[in-house]
Amino acid sequence: MGAFTKGYFYCYYDAFDPANVKKAHELLTEVIEEEGPFDGVLGFSQGGSLAIAYLVQHEIDHPNEPAPFKFAAIFSSIISFTPDETYCEGVIQSLNDADLKALAEFPEADYSVLPPDARTLFQTMAEALGAGQEGGFLPAHPDEDVFRRGETAMIPRVIHPDLMKQRIRIPTIHVVGKKDNPLMIRQSELMYKVCEPTLSKWLEHSGGHDIPRQVQDAKAAVKAMEWAIAEGQQQVWARL
Repeated sequence: MGAFTKGYFYCYYDAFDPANVKKAHELLTEVIEEEGPFDGVLGFSQGGSLAIAYLVQHEIDHPNEPAPFKFAAIFSSIISFTPDETYCEGVIQSLNDADLKALAEFPEADYSVLPPDARTLFQTMAEALGAGQEGGFLPAHPDEDVFRRGETAMIPRVIHPDLMKQRIRIPTIHVVGKKDNPLMIRQSELMYKVCEPTLSKWLEHSGGHDIPRQVQDAKAAVKAMEWAIAEGQQQVWARL
């Protein structure tokens, strides 16, 4: 952002451990309670990541209640991190001394020596944080020392479709730029996969890590959003 405009610059969280992410969720809950209800949520990059994580956590905590939004429009989402310390707790508690020794080299660890679920969790996290650093969104890996210190409660937990059974059950659209970093697109794809496939649409535009700028791209995104709005309204009527 500094290349285009003067700060201040803000983010929802600057470290990715559950405690920091939880503060962002609490802020979002406060906004919904004080200024909502809202029909939908629109998020770009980290905002999209937060929206996905918030909706996933709602599915975990309140599986029999309607979601706080009727639809979601997600643009260039990075990977989502959970505020829930119990997420993948079995994976983390099963790490032995050799695993922790390997992870002490995070983000350059040898993930091949880890059990499958741990490999998925930590390699995905390293790729996500690496893409953020490469893109200039992160000055460094803010959480890498937790492995050396052995602070398991502080270990970030990426939301990954292969590590959870819950799926977001409201209509969602996922819009990415074809020219974005492939690792960033990969993160958006993973977030797309934590949504119910029959209620999700994937859309690519001609730009990079940005919202659609070209007229045709913008029109396509609007059409997809109109679909999500209509589908969300149908869900509401179905519950009445």
